[in-house]
Amino acid sequence: MARVRGHAVTGQMGMTVLDIPAFPGERFGMGFPEAIGDMNRTGWLNQSQPEWTQLEDGAWKQTGRWEGELSYELTVEPQEDYVDVRQSVTNQSNRDWPNSVAFNCFQCGGAPSIRDHECVRHWVATGGELKRLPNIPRQFSPRPTVQLYSVEGAPAGMDLPFVANFHATPDVVLEGWMAIESRDGKRLVAAVSKPAMFLFQNMEYSCIHSGAGFGPLRRGETGKALTRLYFVEASVEEWYGRMKGELG
Repeated sequence: MARVRGHAVTGQMGMTVLDIPAFPGERFGMGFPEAIGDMNRTGWLNQSQPEWTQLEDGAWKQTGRWEGELSYELTVEPQEDYVDVRQSVTNQSNRDWPNSVAFNCFQCGGAPSIRDHECVRHWVATGGELKRLPNIPRQFSPRPTVQLYSVEGAPAGMDLPFVANFHATPDVVLEGWMAIESRDGKRLVAAVSKPAMFLFQNMEYSCIHSGAGFGPLRRGETGKALTRLYFVEASVEEWYGRMKGELG
C-alpha cells in the first residue's frame, strides 16, 4: 500500500505531510519539536539549527543540539494512514531535570477539509468518555486562542512551568491525544503521544499538540517517546477503538 509522504524543510524543524490517501491534495505541517528539554528551562528551536537526513522507505531523521544543554534526535516514519515520530533527548546540562518534554506541533490550518478554527470538530476524552472540545472547560488568558490541558498519568499542568507560563490550563484532566474530525464527518486526524505530558491547541492556526514526555532525566541520561499522527477514514468512535488497541 502507498505510504504517506513527508518532505523536510531544510534548516528548520518543519516538515510538510502530503500524498495522504484519506486527504487527497491536502497538506499538513509538522513542527517537531518547536521546543524541547527541561520542563523548567525548555529550549525553543530558534536556539539551534536542526539537520535533516533522508532515510529509506520515505523516512527522515532530524538531529539538533543546544550547546551545554541537550542534544536530540527524531525519526519520522510514514505509514499508510499514520506517521510515527520517535524522539529521544539527552540531558547534557550540569543539572538534573525534574521533567522533560518535546513541544510537538501538528498544523491543520492548510487542509480545508479538516481545519477548524472554532474547535467545534475537535475531540478529546476524559474518564474514557469521548467529548467535543467545546464541552471541556476553558481557562482564558491574554492569548484567548490558546489552551493547554493536563493529561492522565502526568503531573498537573499548573505544576509544569512550561505549561503554567501560558496561564491557560483549566481544571480538567484528559487522555493524551486530540483529534479533529473532517467537515463530512467521515475522516479525522489525531495526535497521540506515549507518554504524553500535556495537550495544546491554538484556534488561530488550527493546530494541535500532544506534548511528548521523557520523564525526569539526570545529567547524561537519555529519554525516549513516541508521537503518532493519524490520517484516517473512520468515525471518531471507530478510530478511538483502533487507537486504544494499537497504543493502549
